[in-house]
Amino acid sequence: MRLDPYVTRSVPKRFRAGMRYFWWYGVFLSTAEAFVGSYITLFIFALGGTSLQVGTLASLSSLFGMLLPIPGARWAAKWGRLRPVVLISFSLRQAMVLGAFLVPFITREPVAVLLVIGVFALRAAFLHLGNSPWTTFAGQIIPTKVRGRYFSSRKTVMALSSLIWVPLAGQLIGLFEGVLGYQIAFGISVAVAAVALALYGRIPEPETEDEAARGSKSQGLRELWHGLRSNKAFWRFTLISMFFNFAWQFASPYFGTYQVEVLGATSEVIGWLAMSSALMRMVGQQLWGRAVDRRGARWAFTLCMVFIPFLPFIWLPLNAPWQVVFVYIPSGFLWAGRAVANFNLQLELAGEERQTESIATYNTLLALANILGPLLGGWMVTAFSYQIVFVLSGIGRGVAAILFVLLLKPFDLTSRFDRRRRSALS
Repeated sequence: MRLDPYVTRSVPKRFRAGMRYFWWYGVFLSTAEAFVGSYITLFIFALGGTSLQVGTLASLSSLFGMLLPIPGARWAAKWGRLRPVVLISFSLRQAMVLGAFLVPFITREPVAVLLVIGVFALRAAFLHLGNSPWTTFAGQIIPTKVRGRYFSSRKTVMALSSLIWVPLAGQLIGLFEGVLGYQIAFGISVAVAAVALALYGRIPEPETEDEAARGSKSQGLRELWHGLRSNKAFWRFTLISMFFNFAWQFASPYFGTYQVEVLGATSEVIGWLAMSSALMRMVGQQLWGRAVDRRGARWAFTLCMVFIPFLPFIWLPLNAPWQVVFVYIPSGFLWAGRAVANFNLQLELAGEERQTESIATYNTLLALANILGPLLGGWMVTAFSYQIVFVLSGIGRGVAAILFVLLLKPFDLTSRFDRRRRSALS
């Protein structure tokens, strides 16, 4: 049987070119990220930074990011097009990686640490500028009936790219003393990302404009807020997601510092560990993508959320860097499922009216939670211990998971019981 990695065989011809370009864009973008994402914490440490400064980076990223989703959505609305906003947003992200590459040539610690924190915070923030238009644009170029399979295929090959390049990037960085290895890795990332952006620029933009975005040109934030509040399901989903993100980010920035400061991990070890996570993402994306198409985004999303709260507790007994693999394996599998389902769930719950700006508001409120979580978590790490922070994060995630189950009702136990009872009576 002929392979169909782009999942275009059963879709109308007008979608096929865009789906192929979007698929390859993801491959090159994940390759570029492999040379940066896993090594930002180590780069800051190599420059003389501290774990508290790493937490500050997470909060600053969210603070800047909170300011940009709605302007990005309204910019797309004013422009009447989504793709240019995404291209500008992601180009600015890569410019920040280039800035991090240049910082060690310009100055030394402690100024270098502050500058690197600043450029990486802006890098994270620029993602939010284009994220809402990106989500809506992806929804336009990928038919609903194949989204689960398409994104599982795309994310699987992206995970394969990470599987190959993240450990190689770690080996490359380890060949050089000081920060030179990081600079070389960042330079490679910028070059590969340029190819990714060129591919994204070739995606045909649908002839029908984003009606939701276009219709919002004359409406302000008050009307947008009212529209979000009137969509009760999406509003509740947003509030629960805020609580979950707070609990998640309460500990998330400090898993990396825990590996380095407590467990003694090196760039090479972190690269190999990331490979195990990428391998499980490949497996997870295939399974969860099919589950989304067959059982629905609510079912897949909630099932992942039920098990994610257990992940922080796995860190507690670890005493060697290699043991982190016991976290990375289930983590890669579960977060892969959450990512595939969350995309579809946002589009489903937001509805078609004012979709881009509704998702932008969602991202803005989540960024607020992402600001507060690392700040409080960093204080708790300093005042108490990493272990306390991990436990509290797990408990908070668990509470959010219960709320998601109550809101989304993904397992439909009551209706199944009623159907069986009616069948027995008949």
